[in-house]
Amino acid sequence: MIRYLALIDGEEGAYGVSFPDLPGIVAMGLTRDEAILHAEQVLRDYAIETERDGMEMDPPSAFDQVEVSPGHTLVPVQIPPCEQYAGRSE
Repeated sequence: MIRYLALIDGEEGAYGVSFPDLPGIVAMGLTRDEAILHAEQVLRDYAIETERDGMEMDPPSAFDQVEVSPGHTLVPVQIPPCEQYAGRSE
């Protein structure tokens, strides 16, 4: 399973997640767990769209390659299997 590194910041009621390797791909949640769940969903959707466009996602960076600003936490977020979402209605 592929994992991309994500930066989480915020506080209870307003957490944000961004992916240093995927500018513009972001998620939010009321709790850290919800934000990570939404990040997995956004990552899965991005992977599906990238594949539909005939492109490949850049490989994820290593932990030591990502700069972490104060107040942020670096966590791995996995792409859920896309096969289970094939054929879903848009």
